[in-house]
Amino acid sequence: MKIKVFLFLFLLTITQNVFTQSNTTENRPKAFLFSSGSRTPAEPIRPPAYLLSSESLSETLTRPRVVKTVETNTDEVSPSKVKTDFTLERQAFELINKQRATLALEPLAWSDEVAKIARLHSENMAKFKFFSHEGIDGLMVNDRADAFGINKWRAISENIAYNRGYENPIEFAVERWMLSPKHRDNLLNSRWEESGIGIAISADGTYYFTEVFLLRK
Repeated sequence: MKIKVFLFLFLLTITQNVFTQSNTTENRPKAFLFSSGSRTPAEPIRPPAYLLSSESLSETLTRPRVVKTVETNTDEVSPSKVKTDFTLERQAFELINKQRATLALEPLAWSDEVAKIARLHSENMAKFKFFSHEGIDGLMVNDRADAFGINKWRAISENIAYNRGYENPIEFAVERWMLSPKHRDNLLNSRWEESGIGIAISADGTYYFTEVFLLRK
């Protein structure tokens, strides 16, 4: 009887420890990624309808989602605390073209115009602490392209991701995109000819990624 009681208390202690650790998330690396799917000019746009705190990579990623990444007062966020690193953007872009090369696909051509669209969205996500294909102004990637004067396109698509606490955030983001079927489809789709990546880094060290894919008329 004493042995049974001891085993019960031992197992209970292990269970409690595991439960406690699973709720300690402050110092853990965090990462999310979403894919918008490609759009054509005639396709209707649906706004985000879900507020999520976490998401499995195996879950369908075709609908725009909204994630509040940090509990903060957006009025206190300063744009000067958001950094943009052009070198890291090109590094991510080269990693993606290397993935395409393994399948004998044509490399994507870097577009400064497209990169501006991506960069603006990443900077806004970093500044206002949100994570969604829909911007704070309610615009989607096709709307942002139009706003930048890029309106003669046949198809457009967008991948987004964010992570914090990883030693190699650029490699990690590309790796996660490659492991997700919807993101991988964008990265390795032969229809895309141009692309641009925008990376913004917030004051807490969170990296926000946006890659826009474009096929012009």
